[in-house]
Amino acid sequence: MSARISEALCRLVPIATVALLCACAHTPADPQERLARYRQHAGTPVAGIDYARNMRWEALGDQALAVWPRRDNGFLLELASPCTGLDTATSIQITRSEGRVQSRRDAVRVMSMPGARPMQRPPCPIMLISPIREPSAAGELRDVDDAEGAGP
Repeated sequence: MSARISEALCRLVPIATVALLCACAHTPADPQERLARYRQHAGTPVAGIDYARNMRWEALGDQALAVWPRRDNGFLLELASPCTGLDTATSIQITRSEGRVQSRRDAVRVMSMPGARPMQRPPCPIMLISPIREPSAAGELRDVDDAEGAGP
C-alpha cells in the first residue's frame, strides 16, 4: 500500500510544481506593476464610497491601495503622498464620516506592520477614489492578488 502512495506522490509533485510555476509566471510581483494594472481598470474618480466594516484591502506600494467594500465592488484609493509602512502593513484604519469615505477629506492610517508593535502612525490623506470599472476585472485583479498572498 505504501508503495502505491509513494508512486502516486512521485507523479503528483512534478505536476503541482509546474502548476505553481505557471501561476507565478503571470502575476506581477512589483507593486508598481500591480498599481499600473489597477489604474488600467480604474474608472472616473468619485467623491466617496460607502464604508464597510470588514473591507478587504491590498497595498499597491506606499501611495495607493485597492479596497473591496463588497466582493464584486472594488475601488482604487490613491494617497496624497507616500504613506510610511503601507506597503508592509498588516492592518490599517480608514477614516470616514456618516458611513462614507471621501476623497480629500478622509485618510488611511497604518496601524501595524510585521515585527513592529501596533501603534498609530500619521494619517495619509486620500486624494482620489476610483471604481474598478468591470466587476470581472475587479475579480481578476483580486484573484491575482490572492494567488500572491498579498493583503490581509
